[in-house]
Amino acid sequence: MAENVIAGDLADIEWSPDGEEATFVVIKGCKTVGIPEENPEYRDRTSLDSPGRSREWGVGLTDTSELTLSCFYSAALYELAAGYKASGKPVFFRVKLPMMEGQATTGDVFAYKAFVNPSVPSVDHEGDLMTDLKLRPTGLINWTKGV
Repeated sequence: MAENVIAGDLADIEWSPDGEEATFVVIKGCKTVGIPEENPEYRDRTSLDSPGRSREWGVGLTDTSELTLSCFYSAALYELAAGYKASGKPVFFRVKLPMMEGQATTGDVFAYKAFVNPSVPSVDHEGDLMTDLKLRPTGLINWTKGV
């Protein structure tokens, strides 16, 4: 089983303003692999005639969790992220995993869109200055199985 583990530092985290293949670039200095979680809403559909006086549930909308990509600070990264925030449009993200056993061409790929809010968290004298890319995903999270 240990041979099937993917180390986080082997993944590529990329972003693009428009989702076009040619415009995706690796987020330089990124230390976090970020794939949003999907959280379905379950609606109470219980009524007085529910069988056995038991609660009944139905699936509602699905929300995606917010996440933070932690990156080493650079003026170029912060400027780009601030520009994405100012645009008011979601940015395209792609997480490319390395090939695993049985995959000859590509590893798995996760893709999603998110609004970006950059910040510089506090750091003590022994820490490294970072840029946090706080993401609020919107829409679907797509998974493409590697081949």
